[in-house]
Amino acid sequence: ELSFISLERGLRAFVKYVPRDVVRMMLAGEMESTNVMVRRVVSILFMDIAGFSTLCEKILSDQLMRLTQDYLQAMCEIIVRSRGTLDKFIGDCIMALWNAPRQLKHHERAAVGAALDM
Repeated sequence: ELSFISLERGLRAFVKYVPRDVVRMMLAGEMESTNVMVRRVVSILFMDIAGFSTLCEKILSDQLMRLTQDYLQAMCEIIVRSRGTLDKFIGDCIMALWNAPRQLKHHERAAVGAALDM
């Protein structure tokens, strides 16, 4: 029972950053990790907070942490809602992509729509 609870917690955390349908595909065995590369056109977004370095010098660390957490959470929600995939955080920068790992028709529109929502 403890293993099940740990798995459930892990999946809840994972779903915050990976679209639910991708997690479902992985759990259903429809998406496996392979060493095979697939050539595909993707839309990629890099986004960060303008003036972040200057901001870091002006506010307290706990305020900076809350601001950064709130920002990253809000941006991730937009990415997931637009069926994008969070690739990584690089400091205050976010890298996200559309049309991988699952195919997404009109991924360009989804990526631009997400950027406009941000």
